[in-house]
Amino acid sequence: MVVLMAIAVAIRVRVPLRPTRKGAVLSMSPNLLMLVLFYSLAVHMYQSLGDWPASIGGEGFSPLLIAHAGIATNYLVILLLLTVFIWPVTLLLCALVRRWRGLVSYLGIYGLSYAVSCGLMLLAPSGFLNWWWD
Repeated sequence: MVVLMAIAVAIRVRVPLRPTRKGAVLSMSPNLLMLVLFYSLAVHMYQSLGDWPASIGGEGFSPLLIAHAGIATNYLVILLLLTVFIWPVTLLLCALVRRWRGLVSYLGIYGLSYAVSCGLMLLAPSGFLNWWWD
């Protein structure tokens, strides 16, 4: 949905989609960091506990694992809130202000990388995903 919205806005306002490599990497970096935090937490959890957690919460977790889980969770929530509430407003502003229209392609790259990152998170082991979503 996010990606389709960016494409529709770009087509409607006739934005030239010529992003630079550096700008594209910068646009994807928040979502790449989300993936790194998510999967590093999965590895950390499995190595610390020897298996996936049997219950909801952090019972039996080391302080370092609790901190890691808190950082990953908070980052994911902040990124989700920014993507749901700030990203669409920014996209519309960039589409309406002629001088900012070149940024629409970078916002589209961000939206696409967010969707891909969310999809890649679903490939984690089911034991970890059960704990994560609970």
